[in-house]
Amino acid sequence: MKTSILLKSLADDLAEAIPEIDSEAEHSRWQPGLGPFEEERQVEMLRNAVENNTNYSIETERTYPNGDQRVDLFIKSGVTEIPVEAKLLRFRYDNGNIDPNSFAKAFSPFPEQTTSTLLTDAQKVRDADFEEYGGLLGLYYEPTDEPYERMSAKSIGEKFCLDVEYWYDFEVETRNVAHFDGLRHPVHQQGAVITWEIIE
Repeated sequence: MKTSILLKSLADDLAEAIPEIDSEAEHSRWQPGLGPFEEERQVEMLRNAVENNTNYSIETERTYPNGDQRVDLFIKSGVTEIPVEAKLLRFRYDNGNIDPNSFAKAFSPFPEQTTSTLLTDAQKVRDADFEEYGGLLGLYYEPTDEPYERMSAKSIGEKFCLDVEYWYDFEVETRNVAHFDGLRHPVHQQGAVITWEIIE
């Protein structure tokens, strides 16, 4: 399976699984639903939900070939094996207020400002010695009445492509914006699983 098709399928499968996971997800601190959970826990729950129900396998925490860091997801289908770094794109707190740090956590190009961002992860995966460049995955949440029109899954997908092209000497292309809705949380009510492929 080609990398582009694999990334499209991954987004579709995860987006389809989210409403069912959301229906049972209970956070000990925040309001019910999947949206409030931390990034690592969301990735884990999603992987567990689709495991054995796809025509590809998902391995977590595969070590980078050029270091001791680990990639969030390693997707295998036949001869195609791709690394995928995942990021939670949640720009509002549990109470609905904008999280002022969330934008930088996704789009900052400066690795010294944080542990990693979606943008710096793109460079990290691109520069690693995996056989395929792989891709990125964003778990995006929003309220149904989001007042900022440009804060949509489609716009986020487009912005990320422009940012990578601006900051780096390679490009990414959006492979899928797989929407989901009907979630229980009063703020994180809907969203999308967005995948990008790293290309030359």
